Amino acid sequence: MAKSYDLILVGAGMVGGLSAILLAKSSLRIALVDKHTGLYTLSTPPAYDARVSAISSQSKSLLEDAGVWQNIPKNRIASYDNMVVWDGLGEGMVDFNAHNSDMLELGHLIENAVLNEQLMAQLKDNANVDLYLGDQLDSYELNESGVTASLLSGHQLNAQAIIAADGAMSKLRQDNDFDTVEWDYGHTAIVATIEIGQSHQNTAWQSFGEEGILAFLPMPSVDGKEYISIVWSVPPSDAEALMSLSDEAFCQRLHYAINRKFDVLSVTRERQAIPLRQRHAKQYVKAGLALIGDAAHTIHPLAGQGANLGFGDVKALVAVLSKAQRRGEALGSLKVLRRYQRARMLDNIAMAAGMETFKRLFASHHPAVVGVRNVGMKCFNQNRFLKDKVVARAAGLSSFS
Repeated sequence: MAKSYDLILVGAGMVGGLSAILLAKSSLRIALVDKHTGLYTLSTPPAYDARVSAISSQSKSLLEDAGVWQNIPKNRIASYDNMVVWDGLGEGMVDFNAHNSDMLELGHLIENAVLNEQLMAQLKDNANVDLYLGDQLDSYELNESGVTASLLSGHQLNAQAIIAADGAMSKLRQDNDFDTVEWDYGHTAIVATIEIGQSHQNTAWQSFGEEGILAFLPMPSVDGKEYISIVWSVPPSDAEALMSLSDEAFCQRLHYAINRKFDVLSVTRERQAIPLRQRHAKQYVKAGLALIGDAAHTIHPLAGQGANLGFGDVKALVAVLSKAQRRGEALGSLKVLRRYQRARMLDNIAMAAGMETFKRLFASHHPAVVGVRNVGMKCFNQNRFLKDKVVARAAGLSSFS
């Protein structure tokens, strides 16, 4: 016999897990399906996992509402109150400071696995969420009147709609023929955790230069030693060469790439290389189905906004479906699901376009372009109003709409 729910949510990662908790708070009954077992192997500091996320103020508030943030050990979170961006080919520099914008911090860095573990702990204790882990959809039928699904385990589920939070290679998106706009960035991101010889100053550092796009992101200190997480975006051939270097040689190249601002001492965890691709679904919804997070959009990691865009989707989806539930509307109707799409698409497209423009602007090494770029950065850095707007946007406290 099939078990009935309000929603079937596919994907129990950060976006899917948070969605399930917050939708359940609105008394919706959720079936959460994921082929992952829900068990996470955490790093032992200072060998932090290379996959980390920058969490904005809005995202932190959502995690607090879910009862998750409060339970994350403080020694697994690094806050940053400053961000310095500079042009490695010139003198241009922009300094974003939280205190100048009347904020406590710009954001926090946390390992994805640490956050996922705490989300899963909350989910396992949630009476309104049934977990189908180590399982996946076998077949399903969906329309505005409802969804029927069969899992590989044999479980039969009914619901009003399916929410796809199954990642950048979303099977639900592909199965249902959502058109996308996508292209390779021509970059591969090398991620790793690095020990440095001096304080990171609770600052996120980002450089654009001949060595590619390089972000130095603060991680928690251990026994008086300082650590950062790097995201180093370079052309694929350069990435292959960098990955082939010994750890010692890699650190030397990294020291040069960061303009010798830090003494790069060692790699504490194996480096990873991740090809980068921009992708955006032309529509987020069809009858009985909505895409959220990476299933709907992926962007270049240069501004660290990928997770926050996904959490923005969560906030909008929960608001729309909770209100529809109170009104007695069918949660899978196009009329309802399009409200979520309207709430999120403009913001997500604007962020994707902004990141693409930013990447292309800094891709040029022509002296004239570098000169104009540096003048623009200096002027922007002196404009308190514009800087405050950018900081508020990055924190999720304002939008493009």
